[in-house]
This record gives sequence, structure tokens and C-alpha cells, in this order.
Amino acid sequence: MTTFVSRIVAAGALLAVAATVPLAAQKSRPSPRFVDNGNGTVTDNQTGLMWEKKTTANVADAYVWSTGTAPDGPVFFDFLGRLRCTNSTDGSCGLAGHYDWRIPNISELQTILDCSQPNCIDPIFGPTAPFYVSSTTDLNHPSTVWVLYFGNGSVFTQAKNLPQQVRAVRGGQ
Repeated sequence: MTTFVSRIVAAGALLAVAATVPLAAQKSRPSPRFVDNGNGTVTDNQTGLMWEKKTTANVADAYVWSTGTAPDGPVFFDFLGRLRCTNSTDGSCGLAGHYDWRIPNISELQTILDCSQPNCIDPIFGPTAPFYVSSTTDLNHPSTVWVLYFGNGSVFTQAKNLPQQVRAVRGGQ
């Protein structure tokens, strides 16, 4: 039988269940954990996720998640549209030859949190924004989405209609 360990992260009175990782996987951490693929991506050898590496040119870009509750805002059509090649008229789309990019859920986003590093993230990920929005809707408040603060690792919810920084991921789930 596999034993699972869950982390609970408190954000005021709110609780979010973080990544559930098999106990065996926690004991055998691959080295190196993160690998810069040299093509604008970073692979996490522990989770198998591939992350977008930010640059000074795009780290501050902010997108609205939604104007209501559905995933219908610029984060999905502009940001992910370029990475998935769904709205390119000039062929300038995709990242590292992959077109299945998505917004990470809050648990996946928490897997790259490391507050022993500056800004609570390994520098291999490039410059970082203080906040990154997830794809996880707050079930009690469908017009809000979970956000991770890389200043101290806290999670909170924010209205989906406010611009927020985002980091793409592929794989997993």
C-alpha cells in the first residue's frame, strides 16, 4: 500500500490542500531537482512537470483570468493562445516545440515554492513576480481564484477579473 502525505497551507481562515506526493517519492529526491532545458523551459525531475522560464521581458505581464466565473479571459486566449498556437496569425507561437501548455493548479504551483531561496523560488526559473495565479477556482466563491505569493509562500484568493501574473506548465495531472 502506498502512503501519501498532504501538506495543508493556512491563509488566514482559508485552507488549501497542497501537493499530495507519495511518501516514497519524498524520500528519493532526484538530483538535480530542476533542469534548465536551454529553450525557455525548466523541468522538475521530482514532479515531471515542465515550466515556462520567465524573462525580464515577460515576467511582469499580467492577464485577467475571467470577467465572470468561466476560464474565458486573456490569460487563456492571449497568454495560453500564443503558447498553444490557437490564435496566432503570424506563426509566432508555441514554446520549446510544445503546444499543450496550461495554467498550473494551486497544488502544482506550490511544488516550485522553496523559501530557502530568494523570492521563494529557485533562480533557475528566471525572474519571478511576487504573485502567480493558478487555475484553481475557490469552490466557495466561484468568481475568485487561488493565488500563490512567492514572498512568503502564502496562498489566498483574488477576484478573477483582476490582472495577475501567470506561469505556464505542461505535463502532470
